[in-house]
Amino acid sequence: MAGHRFEGLRSAVAEVLKDMNTMRVLPDVCEGLGMSIGDADTESMSKKGYVLARLDATPDAAIPRIAVDVGDRHGNLGLSEAGLAEMEAAMPPISEITRRDAARAIDAFGLAGDIGILDLLRRVWPLDRMGDQFMGFVAADVERHMVRNDDWSTEDLFERLGALSCSRRRFIGMLELAMHPTCRRGDGQEAMRQALTPILARDGYVIECTGHVSSYPAYGIRPDVGVPSRPKNIIFASTGPKPEIVLSDAVNNDVVIVKGADTCLIYEEPIPDTGLLWTDLARWWQAREGGVAEADARKSLGARLLASLASDGERMVFRTYFTALSERLGDALPALVPQVYLHYDPATIRQLNGLKRLPRQRMDFLMLLPMRTRIVIEIDGKQHFSRDGEPSLPLYAEMVAADRDLRLAGYEVYRFGANEVVGPEAGRRITDFFERLLARHGSLPRG
Repeated sequence: MAGHRFEGLRSAVAEVLKDMNTMRVLPDVCEGLGMSIGDADTESMSKKGYVLARLDATPDAAIPRIAVDVGDRHGNLGLSEAGLAEMEAAMPPISEITRRDAARAIDAFGLAGDIGILDLLRRVWPLDRMGDQFMGFVAADVERHMVRNDDWSTEDLFERLGALSCSRRRFIGMLELAMHPTCRRGDGQEAMRQALTPILARDGYVIECTGHVSSYPAYGIRPDVGVPSRPKNIIFASTGPKPEIVLSDAVNNDVVIVKGADTCLIYEEPIPDTGLLWTDLARWWQAREGGVAEADARKSLGARLLASLASDGERMVFRTYFTALSERLGDALPALVPQVYLHYDPATIRQLNGLKRLPRQRMDFLMLLPMRTRIVIEIDGKQHFSRDGEPSLPLYAEMVAADRDLRLAGYEVYRFGANEVVGPEAGRRITDFFERLLARHGSLPRG
């Protein structure tokens, strides 16, 4: 696969690796970084040419992450920051004002808490490889001014590190570690969280509990977008009547399908902050099918999902998405999950006895993207706005009201008319939509 994106990052990675490694070890280094093999021939290539050939065979989406790994490993902060900039393109900026205010708030607590400032910084920054003999090494400066002496404020430290202008991910990682139970617990941890919360909120970030360590909360910082709660169950790909479900443990929201389990799927694995990827779904399916080969599992899962789609338009959207983007994104391709139950009303129409059913029982497609972004894609046939062949304003009003409720709950809703996703221009139109959608949310890195 020829590389057409991130040429600057590819070249910079190759330059660093060829300077730091011999040809003998380069294949192992490249493999360790997750580069594809491609058709690279070590016998006829220079070191830089070999690395570039491997990078060109690697999916575009992996290049920024490789740049971060190489930059941090070899003390090239500019390279790792450039990679992080591509990875966080959809995140709101964090201004220098917010960073300085956060530093001043942290002075009341101390950044490192129990683990020591050098230990904390080394977990986030390539500290011992930052600086040079002319300007001084950052680690030595921190030790001099914050360990042996106490004449630097947190703001002074941020200026020396470059934290006032560094990537959002690195800055956030430093604050998250400062609030982690490893660094502080109890009242001190809670006081720091309360002090930072209104400061970060000005730039659109929230601090939330992401779990517990030895009963102490661990906090994460994320943009205040998307759906606040984490998904717990995904019931999808139904090929028959609505399944009957019960909660085997209502406290834990554990779902069991008691009827119709053979005609739908239920995904109960934790959904990480990176969203649900196609490779996550394929590995789950592989384990469910008894450990068949990965390639066979991907093929059979695709066929199973395709079988749940009821119209030519839905099938066109599903096929086009994977055809257009699977090679470019590789393992970073978000899953396009079909026929997902959103509201689940256990009653039948007869049992409702005239009462109104919850609208939009199922979504045509759902995507779970990073930062808890949930994308709903609907393919609208005439049944969405007509009844008995005649236009129906009440039916249309019900549909748009359900859309409003979804958007207010944090979902994004996109609709296609059925005629848009069939015919000679459908493939181009669908591909353009998904490229723009994923680029908007940072899942399709900028070139």
